[in-house]
Amino acid sequence: MSIQGRVVEYWTRRGVQGAVVQAGGRTTVTDASGGFSLEVPIGVLTVRVTHPQFHDYTTSLNITAQRPFNVGDITMQSRVRAL
Repeated sequence: MSIQGRVVEYWTRRGVQGAVVQAGGRTTVTDASGGFSLEVPIGVLTVRVTHPQFHDYTTSLNITAQRPFNVGDITMQSRVRAL
């Protein structure tokens, strides 16, 4: 069973390359367009996305079927603050 999606920057919707996606004891890194796919077990999962330049993102998913699940766009906000 797999989850897939895309990690994007909140304001621009540009893909975030190099974000670490963790769920179900598994880990992957987003590609150049922010895309990812991760094999996970069925059940309730905590999905955590991290990147040094962005605030962490965490959510829960309840995976109930043996088919790919698209989580869509995960938006991350930059740690950069305007002066």
